[in-house]
Amino acid sequence: MNTPWRFLVLLAILGINLMPGTARADYLTGWQAIADGDYAAARTAWLESAYAGDIDLQFNIGRLHESGLLGQTDPEAALRWYRSAAARGLPAAQDRLAGLALNGLGMEPDPELAAELLIKAAEAGFAPAQNNLAIAYELGLHVPVDADLASLWYHRAAMQGLPEAQYGLARLLLMGASGGNDPAQALGWYRAAAEAGLVEAENNLALMYEQGSGVTKDLAAAVVWYRRAAEKGLAVAQNNLGIMLQYGRGIEVNPVAAAIWFQAAALGGDPFGQINLANAYANGIGIDPDLTQAYAWILLARVSGDEAAHDTAAEYARRLAPRLEIEARRLAITRAQALRDEIATETIRRDARRFWLLPVEELGSPVAAAQRYLIVLGYLTGIVDGIAGPATNAAAQRFRRDNDLDTEIRIDTILIAALVEAAAAPVSKPSQTENTY
Repeated sequence: MNTPWRFLVLLAILGINLMPGTARADYLTGWQAIADGDYAAARTAWLESAYAGDIDLQFNIGRLHESGLLGQTDPEAALRWYRSAAARGLPAAQDRLAGLALNGLGMEPDPELAAELLIKAAEAGFAPAQNNLAIAYELGLHVPVDADLASLWYHRAAMQGLPEAQYGLARLLLMGASGGNDPAQALGWYRAAAEAGLVEAENNLALMYEQGSGVTKDLAAAVVWYRRAAEKGLAVAQNNLGIMLQYGRGIEVNPVAAAIWFQAAALGGDPFGQINLANAYANGIGIDPDLTQAYAWILLARVSGDEAAHDTAAEYARRLAPRLEIEARRLAITRAQALRDEIATETIRRDARRFWLLPVEELGSPVAAAQRYLIVLGYLTGIVDGIAGPATNAAAQRFRRDNDLDTEIRIDTILIAALVEAAAAPVSKPSQTENTY
């Protein structure tokens, strides 16, 4: 897990200017434990404040339980913490609780509750919830299928810069599901998401360059984007890059490199990568010929669940089988089972690496974000409850006066940005302190 840089900054403050206040010390101590990979210690540090009603820490503890980083996945414990934070209006908690309700994790499936929570969080402006609500309307997961509403919510989240929503909106534009087919506009959204580092968008942007959809065909540019996504581990991009290398599309023919990328795609679970790797083994293209390995990968592709891959693999298996002795086929079946287990294990590891904790200003509650940083900077004592009461407003005004901001009573993005900058200030100038990151 990559610790957000803002919290590395906050960790540095621990050794610089730790104001009195248990809530502040426990918060930073917990993040130090996260940075050290000691998730149980982080939970322990945050527990007292979470029980006292700190919605930020309630959400973080819920994430720790849901992720399994505490030793095992505990959806019921996650559910309890999310419920508490969601009841106080934390959009991120409402979004995660909706996911548990939809999938029946820690509770009976409750599509109506999931829809209600997603709508609340989306209407509060929380971009991930807007994206999830768009997905729900697109696929009819727990609301009626409605392409127009899907487009609306994708667009709202995309305008906030959420790459996943930019990707979803681009897909809708290409499908013509709402407002007609518009490759040029889809290209723009794919590019925005790709430049933000979303691997699926990088792959699809490459495909548009390869096909000349919404843009002049440019195979070299397609290779660049396929490679970016492939190097980040996206199996479908690895297969696509392998094809470009095998046939010299936008790049010099290199069957050895193609086979390497086909192997990566196959191990990543892409059925067409498995078919292409099988073909390479069967014909000795860029790799030593091995009919047993070829048959094993074809068997895997046949049971992948992808209908097109199944049909292709089934036909390939029918033609390949007569070339193997019975014992070789048995070995291939055993090998296929071992490969399937290996891929499943790697998928679990990959999913675990995707876990992260969001900085408080990205949890969808401006008040909670302001409170957290006001506490960290010593302007406020107590817990983060998401309620802009007299104490919070007075602390915000004191901070505004100290930093030459206007003193109107409001919590906004300008205030939060100034709070984040102030928290970073002690470590932004290396000459002033040795405790830098």
